[in-house]
Amino acid sequence: MSYLFHFSSLLIIAINFLFSLNPQIKEEFPSSSYISLDEYISIDELLKFEDLGYAIEDPIEKSSYYFLVAHLLNERTIEFHVKTDNIIEKITNMISSYERSLSKIPYIIKHDLPSFDYEYKYVKFSDKAVINKVFYKQASTLKKQYIQTYDSRIRKIELLSDYLLALREEYIVKRTKLQNIKYEEKLEENFYFTLQDMLSNNLIDKTKISFLSTVIDNNGNIISTINLQESIDGDIIISKDFEYFNDGLLAAIRERTNGILVKEILYGSNRYSDEFYNFIFDVSFQPLNYDNFTEIYYELNNQISHIVFFTFSSIEIGSIEYKYDALDRLISEKWYKGERLLIREFNCFYNPGQGNYRVIEKNKYGEIVFQDIVNSKNKHIRVEGE
Repeated sequence: MSYLFHFSSLLIIAINFLFSLNPQIKEEFPSSSYISLDEYISIDELLKFEDLGYAIEDPIEKSSYYFLVAHLLNERTIEFHVKTDNIIEKITNMISSYERSLSKIPYIIKHDLPSFDYEYKYVKFSDKAVINKVFYKQASTLKKQYIQTYDSRIRKIELLSDYLLALREEYIVKRTKLQNIKYEEKLEENFYFTLQDMLSNNLIDKTKISFLSTVIDNNGNIISTINLQESIDGDIIISKDFEYFNDGLLAAIRERTNGILVKEILYGSNRYSDEFYNFIFDVSFQPLNYDNFTEIYYELNNQISHIVFFTFSSIEIGSIEYKYDALDRLISEKWYKGERLLIREFNCFYNPGQGNYRVIEKNKYGEIVFQDIVNSKNKHIRVEGE
């Protein structure tokens, strides 16, 4: 079988050479009643080309059909190479990131991809090419090459993704021990983006990530969940990551959709609640470390849209709302006590081309209590009221 395939490849190479001696030949495509270049033909349909080709009786029409099939098979092969090269690079980069975070020696996964003697080249449609069945031989060879390429590249992605998912599980388990490993938000985002790419391109089986649906640490705490939600635009990855204090109490929950952070829940004291409570309560108010929680909501650009502060009995203590301009610069920050009692407001006014902005702070009566020109492009304002 391999001898015949090699002989066929050499024959096509020779024919391609004979028909491409004239460099002035313009690539022209014959028309066919059975296939059109104006319509997208899936690879699954192209791989079944013999079923229709054998039923076509006219030799010219048959060769025209094979000509276009060969051309499209070459296009789909190139598309598949680009898609899988991109995924393989992303997975490899993710593996390297996790290995560095876990202080692991880089593990090399050896899997050689196939190489072929035959490379598709345009052959002008002619009587001689039709008689020699050049276009059928091209289509047949490209079909075999695509199948071998597909199987090999998918296998490489499987090997890489298996290792990546194992590293991911080890990382999130060790991450809960804050003294051993530092949480890296960007690393987590890249993991989910990579996973989404593999799923959307059908380059990983959904069952491969089933063991990540719920990950538990050595203390029996749930530290990560991943669920796939079906939609008309494809699967949506809904994930949650959990962090714990040293005493085992829940410290934080991070919720993502397709890798994009959409919500955080922080339990107990945190930098947002400390600043908010210090402003709305007098100095005698001392919240307990675990009698309140904070919900932080994000926009698609990772900017905070609003923050809500609750007691553990879910009574709303207050909130902060953020608004941005078209350049993602903060233009308004409003503080509310209770559900909607406005108690503090900041406004930013940007001076085009000057690299600075004016900050105005107002109290609950709408009176200006502070204003300044800030020589910085920081979007988050932290100005103390008077």
